[in-house]
Amino acid sequence: MSQASIAETLRELGFLQGIADEYLAQIAIVTERLSLPENKLVFREGEAAADVFLVLGGSVSLEICAPGVGCRRILTVGPGELLGWSPLLGQMRFTATARTLTPTELLKIHAGQLMTICEHNPRFGYEFMRRAAQALAKRLNATRMQLLDVYGQAMPTSDEAGK
Repeated sequence: MSQASIAETLRELGFLQGIADEYLAQIAIVTERLSLPENKLVFREGEAAADVFLVLGGSVSLEICAPGVGCRRILTVGPGELLGWSPLLGQMRFTATARTLTPTELLKIHAGQLMTICEHNPRFGYEFMRRAAQALAKRLNATRMQLLDVYGQAMPTSDEAGK
């Protein structure tokens, strides 16, 4: 896929809606398109985090795993959404496992180079990171909802949690 067609694809994604063409062209240079079958790992919790992803089509499950509990799906990410935010915040490892639920098309963006683009273009960098923060807030809310499902009425109150 050419850089021009990647830039056009980026323009059409909800996550990057309204971002100036000059920045999309820069991102396209550090991006590659991936086609993955159903049930394929995109990344595993604890792996080195060097890339971020944008979902073009299909769906990806985000799972967290714990000894004795196993893995639990906390969220499903779909078209137009950000996947793998860890390296954007300087985290060296992914905090969840991402697995395709259906045949999935992704854009894989080299996070280090993306952060350089953000640093050299502060307005774009602010807007990109604001959108990444919104995606992260969605993930946190999904995790909170999972806790309510798991613990229900047995969830500790804020007073009990502080003891």
